[in-house]
Amino acid sequence: MSARPVIVTGASSLVGDFLIPRLLGAGFLVHALSRRPAPAPPLGPGPTWLRADIAEPLEAARLPEAGDLFHLAPLWLLPPLVPRLGERGLKRLVAFGSTSRFTKDASSDPEERALARRLAEAEASLVAACEKSAIAWTLFRPTLIYDGRRDQNVSAIARFVRRFGFLPVAGAARGLRQPVHAEDLALACLAALDAPSTRGRAYDLVGGSTLSFAAMAETIFRALGREPRLVHVPLPLLRRLLKAASLLPGLHHLRAEMADRMDRDLCFDSSSARRDFGFSPRPFSLPPAR
Repeated sequence: MSARPVIVTGASSLVGDFLIPRLLGAGFLVHALSRRPAPAPPLGPGPTWLRADIAEPLEAARLPEAGDLFHLAPLWLLPPLVPRLGERGLKRLVAFGSTSRFTKDASSDPEERALARRLAEAEASLVAACEKSAIAWTLFRPTLIYDGRRDQNVSAIARFVRRFGFLPVAGAARGLRQPVHAEDLALACLAALDAPSTRGRAYDLVGGSTLSFAAMAETIFRALGREPRLVHVPLPLLRRLLKAASLLPGLHHLRAEMADRMDRDLCFDSSSARRDFGFSPRPFSLPPAR
């Protein structure tokens, strides 16, 4: 019996780091697509890497044939690909959006509002394209994704703490967060793929802990072997600091609106994911620093 072929777009993403080894371990024939160069070959059997930018029509024409797709790249890149993939035998896909569709739709930053709108429009376009091509779809909207290594959320805070020994926060930073580990999202992909109840459904995926921004930051300090040192800064001042920092190399992802959200709850419900495919994310934690 031949291996079941599957395409993974955005293969070098945080979730891809965990998903591809799991797929290989389950016996899939993995076609891994990424804009980045392929990593060093594994010691054992590995995926077939294809360096491609699926936003480019000519690159999209090189997509391999497969019955299943995990789309980890930006959601808006997927709808235009669906008809072509359907012609090549695609029957099932699991795609990632984001809860930013909801949390940033009323942001004071026009770029964040545009992102929320783009995500919402991509969801609608994806559903329409899949229904037209008779492809079964499942959509995941994760909250704050972390892996403890290279994410731009938890790991970015850890890098700041290592460098400066403190963390500025707006007000009391009581806004609730539900950070979800990238490996738990990879496990969700595998669990949902062949679960009939997930077809034609969208799920908000949250982590196993609901804690305030301040408590999350304190957990990061302790994982680094440091006493928590949160410096409470007036909101207008922190907004200005974040805006200035966003001009520095490697910090362009920072937004002044991040300060606004530190005292705002960003919570969602994953009970339907638990019911339909046994989603069981870990509590928020980080390994101790070495």
